[in-house]
Amino acid sequence: MKVGIVTYALNIGGVERVILNLYQGLERAGYEPTVFEVMKKGEWSRKFQSMGLRVKKVLPYFWQSKKAHAFRILTELEAFPILFLNDVQYVHSILGFLPPSTRVFPIVHGNLESMLYNASFNLTQIQNILCVNSILAERLQKEYDVDEKMICVVSNSLESVNDPPSFLNRRNKFVYLGRLNDFEKGIMDIPEIFKIISRYNPNLHVDIYGSGELEEEFRAKVSELNLQKIIHLKGQLSPDRVNQVLSEYKYLIFPSKFESGALVLKEAMINGVVPFAYRLKGQTDVIITHGENGFMAEPGDVSEFAKNILSNYSNSTKMFSISENAIRTIKDKFSMEAMMATYLNIIEQGTKSDDPLRSSKLEVKILEEFPSIPIFLIRPLRKALRIIGLHQ
Repeated sequence: MKVGIVTYALNIGGVERVILNLYQGLERAGYEPTVFEVMKKGEWSRKFQSMGLRVKKVLPYFWQSKKAHAFRILTELEAFPILFLNDVQYVHSILGFLPPSTRVFPIVHGNLESMLYNASFNLTQIQNILCVNSILAERLQKEYDVDEKMICVVSNSLESVNDPPSFLNRRNKFVYLGRLNDFEKGIMDIPEIFKIISRYNPNLHVDIYGSGELEEEFRAKVSELNLQKIIHLKGQLSPDRVNQVLSEYKYLIFPSKFESGALVLKEAMINGVVPFAYRLKGQTDVIITHGENGFMAEPGDVSEFAKNILSNYSNSTKMFSISENAIRTIKDKFSMEAMMATYLNIIEQGTKSDDPLRSSKLEVKILEEFPSIPIFLIRPLRKALRIIGLHQ
């Protein structure tokens, strides 16, 4: 059976690694998955193809309208009995034209209004909404009036890895892996944390893997605090090198202010990297047990974060034990087998359910302003209307 995994773009991040894991799990289960990019070609698009994944791009043409683009996507998806949607508003606009036998499952990966809004927009045309944690499920119920019966919580999980190198033989360094973003990832706390640490131990360093909108601001902060010899930006990391690189480090710095599936945290722990993180209810605290498989500080408290590091990193016997506990936690609680069993059950139950009554209606509201004019004209039209006072 064909399965479409539809996404905005294959950018660099946790969502993309979840898509990779889901694709490979479905393929092993006998399905024929295809990943669709429907807004732009992401930085990992070619990488996924080189790894043997089927990736199809259905990207907007600047001379077409949003409506025309939505119907182009429809023609590609009609042949897929199962669709998993990852924050794709164009697809939600055309669900009413899909065959009644098609089963549609939006996935909410993050605490972004767009993800929650898009997933819950066209409820009569979907089977279930999948959330990567209970916090997102609660928001859908309370703020978007989604029936609890329509929501399934499926934690992001991982493939088992080969036995990582012994903790004692690794670099005595920290690693950060993710977007250079502060709203969710808390990246700007890292210089503050290491400024405190450097007063007591200037030999503890951190390598930063990733890119994002705050890269220049982050570099400036590192320079301002004179931490260039302690904090090193290493650039982007391809998905097939994540496990190899993580297994070279002893400690993970994870200052996220909100996490969805906390995939990087899990990837680090399964590789025996000891995590230092903020205590996020229903997010990190369901993975880390403080002092047993990692350490947590109160959100935003850089002093407590630094204190956790300074109080524990030098105890080699304790850190070795915590590293082993971290590996065991992920293998026991967040295995790929458990995640895929849930996905396959959702597919099975969905195919047994009654066919939805398709609306045969284009939902133009989700396409936002000017859905019928060529995309390249939207910006000048908006500007012209603002000049004459007809648009805010």
